[in-house]
Amino acid sequence: MTVKIVITEDHELYRDALGTLVIEAFPGVQVIESGDFPTTLSLLDAHTDVALVLFDIHIPGTSGLNGLKEIKARYPALPLVVVSTVDYQASIQQMLQLGADGFIAKTSSRAMMVRALRDVMEGEVVILSGRDNDDVVALSPRQIDTLELLAQGLPNKEIAARLNIAPTTVREYVSDILGLFKCDNRTQAVLKARQLGFILY
Repeated sequence: MTVKIVITEDHELYRDALGTLVIEAFPGVQVIESGDFPTTLSLLDAHTDVALVLFDIHIPGTSGLNGLKEIKARYPALPLVVVSTVDYQASIQQMLQLGADGFIAKTSSRAMMVRALRDVMEGEVVILSGRDNDDVVALSPRQIDTLELLAQGLPNKEIAARLNIAPTTVREYVSDILGLFKCDNRTQAVLKARQLGFILY
């Protein structure tokens, strides 16, 4: 049976290059290409035997990590690897928490990418990052939720309502975030969060 791999990438040249690389890794593979998120969903509905999805989170039709969330919600057992320039340990950690089976930075070498794809197909979780991530801030999922709502400019009371938690808990989360980021106020914290990849929009 022919192995099918879906490549979701809106830049045609890189999509073609990634297709060539996939064929090198898996001779005889059927490459199915998509340039936007709605097309990807249609392809996955039509091809129920896809073995792997290579997914760039920055594509038309979705934003942030919403596309990844939706695919994993619909197809929880489908192997998916993010291939992206969004190469921050904070964002990679979020991707893995949402069910991604790996991350490959677009700056990775061809040989490293081929090996990583083969490892993923053998069931391994692969992370190929080009950054030095020694000094990474660790946030809980709830702190990340709070941070995303801070980025929208919401006050504590509304954040509490959105997350269904007490305003005092929100204050604790905000205080913890400011301390972890070594910031004096919310605006600085949001800017730092964007720089570190916690907020991707």
